[in-house]
Amino acid sequence: MKFFIAIDIGGTTFNTGIFSESFNKIAISDKDKIRNYKTKKRVLDAIINQVKGLLNDNGINKLDILGLGIASPGPLDAKKGLILNTPNLKIFQNYSIADDFAKKLELKTYLENDANLFAMGEWYTQYKNNNVMMGITIGTGLGFGLIINGKLFTGGNGMAMEYGFSPFPWGMCEKNISIGHIRNRSKDLYGKNISPRIIEKFWYNKDKKAIQIYSEFGENFGYVLSHIINMIDPQIISIGGGLSKAFKCFENPMLLTIKKYVPSFNHNKMIIAASKFRELSTMVGACIMVKNRLKI
Repeated sequence: MKFFIAIDIGGTTFNTGIFSESFNKIAISDKDKIRNYKTKKRVLDAIINQVKGLLNDNGINKLDILGLGIASPGPLDAKKGLILNTPNLKIFQNYSIADDFAKKLELKTYLENDANLFAMGEWYTQYKNNNVMMGITIGTGLGFGLIINGKLFTGGNGMAMEYGFSPFPWGMCEKNISIGHIRNRSKDLYGKNISPRIIEKFWYNKDKKAIQIYSEFGENFGYVLSHIINMIDPQIISIGGGLSKAFKCFENPMLLTIKKYVPSFNHNKMIIAASKFRELSTMVGACIMVKNRLKI
């Protein structure tokens, strides 16, 4: 039996998964936090050890691994396996991660934008009957991935859908649609920095400040999605990333804003929903990417 390895590196955490040739989950490690390590080398060593530990714990020989797929925040150069000047993973800026991991682990290694891989995994596992599907990740940053007729759309230079860096009245698009924004607004309203998870609990307890924070967030997200939907007209938008767990908190203000500005949403049966699988979809997408790159 042959396997794929997927590494999901986010802005704050990383973890590893092993999957079968048919993309079934064999094992997934616990998440580790980047902030636990002070240098780039220590983060790399931790990821390498995580991979080796997962192989060892599951009795899998490295010779049975077909390839390794790495998901990372963009912007990046997927063809060269290079993470560029990403603001959401500063410790790995301008880093040829695919070549380095290929040498360290002696495995064929490939890199792709995490939102692209999330979109691919979501399409493959749930939405194959749809021709135009978008995956969006909300966490440390804001990522977009687009699947058209079963294929990942990456543009003429491989860097399409980096809409999170686009200018908005509040500054960079993702500035107001990220974990950092929730924390900043909590500091404004509560006088201290509070995690989105706790704000979410406050929201369910009908706390007015929490409702205000997520209402603002949903409205801002609705503006962004209005631009995207009017331009691309997807049948499905699946939302993942850490903040997708709070989807119910911002769903209504988001949808109200979209209804206000998007004719297609009002006329067609468009689905906008939180992902059921989140990081698992990203890892499945990474495995599909490796298989496609290897042409097997």
